[in-house]
Parts: sequence; structure tokens; C-alpha cells
Amino acid sequence: MIGAPLAAARLGLAITAGVPIGLPADGELASQLALLLAGALLLTLAVQALLTGWFALRVWGLGQQRSRWPEEPAGGWPAAEVVLCLRGADPSLGGALAALAHQRYPGPWRLQLVVDSQADPAWAVAEASLAALEASGQASWQAAQLGPLKGRPQRGSLKSASLRQAFAHLHPATALVALVDADAIVSPDWLADLARACSQPGVGAVSGNRWYQPQKGRLAAQVRAGWNGGALVLMTLLGIPWGGSLAVRRQVIDAGAWSERLVSSLCEDTSLVEPLRQLGWRYEFRPELIALDQDDSMAFSDLAPWIGRQLLTARLHHPAWPLVALHGGGSALLLAAAAAAWLLLGRSTLLATALGLYELGCMGLLLWIEATALSALARRECQTILPKPGPFWRRAWVWLANLPITQVTYALAFYRACWNRRVGWRGVTYRVLGHRDPGGPGVEALGWDWDE
Repeated sequence: MIGAPLAAARLGLAITAGVPIGLPADGELASQLALLLAGALLLTLAVQALLTGWFALRVWGLGQQRSRWPEEPAGGWPAAEVVLCLRGADPSLGGALAALAHQRYPGPWRLQLVVDSQADPAWAVAEASLAALEASGQASWQAAQLGPLKGRPQRGSLKSASLRQAFAHLHPATALVALVDADAIVSPDWLADLARACSQPGVGAVSGNRWYQPQKGRLAAQVRAGWNGGALVLMTLLGIPWGGSLAVRRQVIDAGAWSERLVSSLCEDTSLVEPLRQLGWRYEFRPELIALDQDDSMAFSDLAPWIGRQLLTARLHHPAWPLVALHGGGSALLLAAAAAAWLLLGRSTLLATALGLYELGCMGLLLWIEATALSALARRECQTILPKPGPFWRRAWVWLANLPITQVTYALAFYRACWNRRVGWRGVTYRVLGHRDPGGPGVEALGWDWDE
């Protein structure tokens, strides 16, 4: 393999000079480069297998830990408040509110909804759903508050502004604040699980994550599910919170550091880690808080921007971004180099075999991640909404068939997260402020595309 770097250099010179390289003159050096790339692919697959195994063990260990907890947190069930910020009416909004209404929380709790404006389509849906749930006697909350966002600051996202407004209007008795997304259908014990986990010694915040199980199997939904499988592993192992199912102690909010970061931040979850550390608290992922998402309405053209925005939040606000970038950028460059070398260096059988084994291995890892996530979901009392997985061979084929598209989409999204200076979110265009920009890292609004 000593000659492989030389082969790569000569390959680059040949391309620059316009020399045909479909059949390289130096077959030995080409073979060494193919061997190097094949070895790198298999080594990368082995590392990913180790990470997936670590993730599976972590999920199992956390489940065992939870089985040893007392049924009631020390000091009793804290007064809780659930905050839901809305802009646009997600198809699952009615179901999400019904799931919140059916919470079996032993302590007192309240619901606070902040909608972008009364003209927002989410306002009518939320207002009608709350009225129907309360009139039927199904709502388990003590009180539900629905209000519009009162100001649209230039700096920071509308989501962050809505949260800061909600935090300023928390009930005085609230000791635990839970955040949830409108596309997350939570289990009846979701809030109780949050309270038990966040009440553990040294824990200041907990969150779950999402698992996509699209109903109709559209391409965009399947690609998003595949990307999310890998993201679930990295977020768990690197301690990256997810705001769609998140709880924090009231003291974290009252300390002010997190709220100050929300002034300019794009999102709330990845910006939480440093304020927690300053207060001496830690964040913890909880597998029992994984939320099922069956939505498959996303258009394929929106997929790369959506994934790019998820990655951007880590780049702007989370200290583990270099490791995320190493994973995303490194795997994309390696696959691109291997595919290019296969096309340009005589279609090496060794390289083709390595690429095939890599894709088959990634398919196996996705099946492993899927089994781990579904086992966590199955342990909760939500089997009535948990879809039955199809035959093993069908699931394997779906993962494998969509893998190349998922990998290309991930590479494009990673590029967007690293280099794009603008990001769109719910009809708003933001300018990205890096660490070196005044007021950065974060975003500032450039314009609203929806009606006021």
C-alpha cells in the first residue's frame, strides 16, 4: 500500500492534464489504490458496526437502569408544564394534541401552546382540538393556554422566540418543563417517563428521539428514515438532545444562560448542552422517550434542505460537531472516491466487491438500529399505534434499495450545513451567523414568506 498515495497523485495529474485514464498505464499502482480504498471502506464499516453495537448496548443498559427506578420520583411528582410551539398545521397536530390529552401523569400539569399568529392555520386546528378534548372530558391537564407569538425579533429563529415567550409565562408552581413537537405522537406515559428520568441525581435534562416508520413507503420518507437511523446512533452516543421530546428542570430555565442563547439560536435543543454543563447538570438520552413518526408527506425536493438544517443546528450550537462532520464528510468523500476510482481505474473487481459489501453491511446496520428502536417502542404501552414490521426480506430490500439515494442526499445536506449562509425554516429565510460573526453563532431573519 506504500505506492497508493503516489497513485492518487498521479491520477490527479492525469485528470488535470486531460490524459485518458480509463485503462491506466501503471496497473500495479491502480491496483494498490483500489486495495487502499477497499480497505478503507471495510474499516469504515467496521467502525460503524462498533458504534451501532455500542448504541444497542447503551439502549439495553438504560432500559435495565430504568427497571430499577422507584415508581415515584424522590420528592413526589413535580408540577409539570408542556410547551408546544406551532407554525403551520402539521397533518399530525390533532393526533399529537389527543396524545397529550391522554397523558397518565400522576402529578399536576399544564399545557401551553404558542402559535405564530391567530391567522396561522395551526391556530384554528389547535383551538378546535383543545375545545373538543376538554368538552369530552378526555383532557388530563389542569389547564391549557393558547396564545399567539407577540413579537418577531430579527435575531434568532421564531421557534426560539416562541420558547422564550413561553418560559416567561410559566406557572409559578411549575418545576419541570417539557417540550414536544407537533409531529410526535407520544405514549400515555410520556410525561411520567420524562419526570422520572429528569428527577435522577445529577440529571438536568433528558430527551428521546424520533423513529420514522412511514406508512406509505414513499421515497423521500424512506430516505429520511434511513438518514435518521444513523443520526439516532450519533445523537445518542455524542449526547445531542432532541427538542421534540425534551424535559428540563425549572432551575435550568431560571438560571438564564439557556434563554440568553435562545436570543440568537436557530434551535433550542443543541444549544442546551453548554448551559447545562455550566450549572453542573448533565443531559441524558432515554430510549423510552423515542417518539414514533409515521408522516410521509415530505417532498423529495425538501429532503436535503431539511437534513441540512438538522446538521446545521449541531454545527452552530453543539460541541460534538467536529465528530459529526468527520462522520458525514469522511464517509461521503470515501464513497465518492471509491466510486470514481472504480469508474476510472478499469472497474476493479476488488473495489466493486468492497463497495457491495459496504452497502450490504450498512443495510444490516440499519436493520439492527431498526430492531433496537422498535424494541424500545414495543416496551411502552403504545402497541396500538405501533405498525407491525413487514417481512424481514422486504425490510432489508427497502433499506438496501434506498441506500445510495440516502448517501447522496446526506452528502448534499452535509455540504449545505457546512457552507450555505442561508437556511429556510417554516417559510422564514435566515442568514446564518458563524462563530466569528457579531452575535454568532446563530441566525437572523431576512424575511417571512408567509402572511403576517
